[in-house]
Amino acid sequence: MTAETDQPDPLRIGCVSFLNAKPLIDGFDAPGCAVRYDVPSRLLEDLERGEVDLALCPVIDYQRSAEPLVVVPVGGIGSRGPTLTVRLFSRAPFERVTRIAADTDSHTSVALARVVMQQRFGRAVEVVDFDARHQTGELPDTMLLIGDKVVAATPHNGDYPHELDLGQAWFEATGLPFVFAVWMARRSTELGNLPELLEANRAANAGRIDQIVERWAAPLGWPSALAGRYLGEKLRYAVGDEELRAIERFWQLAGGLGLIDAVRPMRLYAGAAT
Repeated sequence: MTAETDQPDPLRIGCVSFLNAKPLIDGFDAPGCAVRYDVPSRLLEDLERGEVDLALCPVIDYQRSAEPLVVVPVGGIGSRGPTLTVRLFSRAPFERVTRIAADTDSHTSVALARVVMQQRFGRAVEVVDFDARHQTGELPDTMLLIGDKVVAATPHNGDYPHELDLGQAWFEATGLPFVFAVWMARRSTELGNLPELLEANRAANAGRIDQIVERWAAPLGWPSALAGRYLGEKLRYAVGDEELRAIERFWQLAGGLGLIDAVRPMRLYAGAAT
């Protein structure tokens, strides 16, 4: 409660500012809620420190969090095939790659790159941090890029003849969708009707992709037609049983590679609308 008004403190929502999150959060304006934006890799820290009550976190962070978390399955960012914005670029064939410079904006995509390289090419790769937003000088031989920058500044094909969309690679290997991020909260947090409000907002936005594209594509460096296909055809935002199974499968494979110390069972928020 706030001392001045004797009203409940606002529920704080952490979300990413990328185009791919707009169908989840655009237009959300519920009383008693406040939205703040950060890159995917920092949202877990915001949640652990109590700076937000609910966050759209990379799915790998559920396993790595120092705080016990719950999955709130009222929306996430996933694909059933190519993502367009989670891609490996390499000067050499992937069968010969031993080192990947990984975009530091996402934890899940880095772990997925390791899983795919092992499963598809039998390569245990070294991963080094790569800040793609502030890169100067020569680009690395093999790099993982995520988010809007993949479209706004895609490397020239002549420089990187080998490309791999990690969402497509995962689907070909498992037959499952891939979920990059999902809403999470600390287990001790009471969210009230916030999950239901977010689910309703997601469902409403599924019918207004054209308006979201018109509002956000150009400011984020996307051609409108491509943004429309990306949000309307490539990405999936509902989280159901198949998506939850896919998350658990990813955790198992990541654990097998030592990317997770011990795989925790998934715990769902008890009050979430599913």
